[in-house]
Amino acid sequence: MARRLTLAAGLAACIATQAYAQAAADEKYIGVGLRLRPAYEGADGSRADVIPYVRLYGEHFFARTTQGMLEGGWRTQPFGGVVFGAQLAYEEGRITGDSAFLQEHNFEDLDPSGSAGLHAEGDWKIGAMPLNALLRYRHDVDADNGAQADLRVTAGILDRHGIRAGVFGQLTWSDDKSTQRYFGITPGQSATTGLPAYSAGSGMRRIEVGVLGDVDISEHWIGLWGLNIRRLQGDAKDSPLALDKTNLYANAGVAYRF
Repeated sequence: MARRLTLAAGLAACIATQAYAQAAADEKYIGVGLRLRPAYEGADGSRADVIPYVRLYGEHFFARTTQGMLEGGWRTQPFGGVVFGAQLAYEEGRITGDSAFLQEHNFEDLDPSGSAGLHAEGDWKIGAMPLNALLRYRHDVDADNGAQADLRVTAGILDRHGIRAGVFGQLTWSDDKSTQRYFGITPGQSATTGLPAYSAGSGMRRIEVGVLGDVDISEHWIGLWGLNIRRLQGDAKDSPLALDKTNLYANAGVAYRF
């Protein structure tokens, strides 16, 4: 675990898609990429899928994938340098067919869902280094699926010759409903799967570190990439479903900039 986190930090230390050191605040793009991810959070095998890249900002409305997930909503900056907003976001599920372990133990799919929430975000500089901090609360639209909260900090480390890169760290907490839905095993599921019943409570869910960036291809086209590592924490880490406590995510693709 320590070696993997060190590797991510050494490389410059979430659905991670664009460097924070992006030049124009009003720059917009839409694109598509390929992502390598675990079969599910905590799985010991990987899968590939197609993901969107989105960065669209208006005076108040926005849509983006630049903060670790697909989300959109409304934002305002009533005072100072802090932006406050409300967002709707896509929450990924768990597909049994992606994992031999889940199939062998007859787990059912967890359908993807959506969440609604609030966030506060600020941009600063430490010397020449740009810094972004985001605090985000998201409650699933299905009340039984619970809520999560994220604290994410991103720093730009490179912006030269059309190449930009940044590093980020994120802490994610979840309530008991959210943790239990994904990592818990009810007595009924225990009878079906053959695994011991497990009750997962609230607390820190994971720690994430990564590096992300983009590169100019032409006037309107950019290449995007990201690499990050997630380490499960608390009751999520101790779940019988957590076969690998540390998961690697990587993505690369292209986007049209306008």
